[in-house]
Amino acid sequence: MTNLNDNMNASITAQAPLGQLLLRRGILSEEQLNNALAFQKGCEVRKLLGEVLVELGYVDDRGVLETLAEAYGIPFASDTARLADPKVIELLPRDFLEEHGVLPMFLVRGVLTVAVSEPANLYLIEEIERRTGHRTQIVAATASDIESAHSSYLPAANVFVIDEIYEDIDEHDFAVIEHEATELADLEEDAGHGPVVKLVNFLIYSAVQEGASDIHIEPGDHSLRVRYRIDGRLFEKIQPPHKMQQAISSRIKIMANLDISERRLPQDGDFNVMMDGRPIDLRVSTMPSKFGEIVVMRIIDSKNNRLSLETLGFNEKMLLDWKSIVEQPNGVVLVTGPTGSGKSTTLYSVLSQLDTNEINVSTIEDPIEAQI
Repeated sequence: MTNLNDNMNASITAQAPLGQLLLRRGILSEEQLNNALAFQKGCEVRKLLGEVLVELGYVDDRGVLETLAEAYGIPFASDTARLADPKVIELLPRDFLEEHGVLPMFLVRGVLTVAVSEPANLYLIEEIERRTGHRTQIVAATASDIESAHSSYLPAANVFVIDEIYEDIDEHDFAVIEHEATELADLEEDAGHGPVVKLVNFLIYSAVQEGASDIHIEPGDHSLRVRYRIDGRLFEKIQPPHKMQQAISSRIKIMANLDISERRLPQDGDFNVMMDGRPIDLRVSTMPSKFGEIVVMRIIDSKNNRLSLETLGFNEKMLLDWKSIVEQPNGVVLVTGPTGSGKSTTLYSVLSQLDTNEINVSTIEDPIEAQI
């Protein structure tokens, strides 16, 4: 590959040590450099010179990164959170981003730009290319800036922004998954392929748009079926190529922080997506079967739990009777129905009506489906 990384490789081997580079820029004095080198030798745990200089207060991490960026001939990014495209962050697992201190910023014409705090780590760059399947160019950024961007794009739970991903699914794109993945690295690589990410996003997006309560992904002997549960009934949506089964389940497991190498035991997890500026929770359950893992995603859309009683479909008499019942000062109301028929939506609509400043409202739920 003849790109920025090749130029960096040649540059890194030819460049002067960091201390000399900082001296040339006038950021560091000879005395400070000698003190830092002596301190570095006395450290019980090996530390990079840049870490020592920052620890001693001689330079800040921005000064170190700007110097390295200039030496390697790469850009320095000072506002990664503002410049980054939130959709591109989905290309790499959350734990990888946090462990290595990297931030995918944007993808243009098949080239992925990633902010890193260790621009000399060529192994990391190669690993990013392997996982994403995209040519990668890097920009230097401070660890604190990258961590700040993580705080913006990776809140307490896994959050993935999936607006504007409703695109045509090109069948020939799926040909990239031609082998039966068995090793953990293979599973991670397949799960990060663009067609797999696009398909999983498409399923979530279209399911929410169609008002589905669940997404069922069910492998057969030579088939893979995706069904949506709408109003308590299952409807078949698409049949992706059977060869994508492991890659799809691995992608969803990565999003839900599940163990992608475990396929013999059931697992449960969850993650969030952002659509139209509102958060949507997805509860994930996997179950081993004869032909592979069955994956079910329960969709909990806060929009559906903010309906008024008048919009639930009651006729006039039923609505009056229902309001009369729920406005009683005491008693029990039992709401029954099949999965996805609107039981929770009905009860949350009642709670929204009762939630006034005059009374205290508490719920007992496991799990909690929405905030009142």
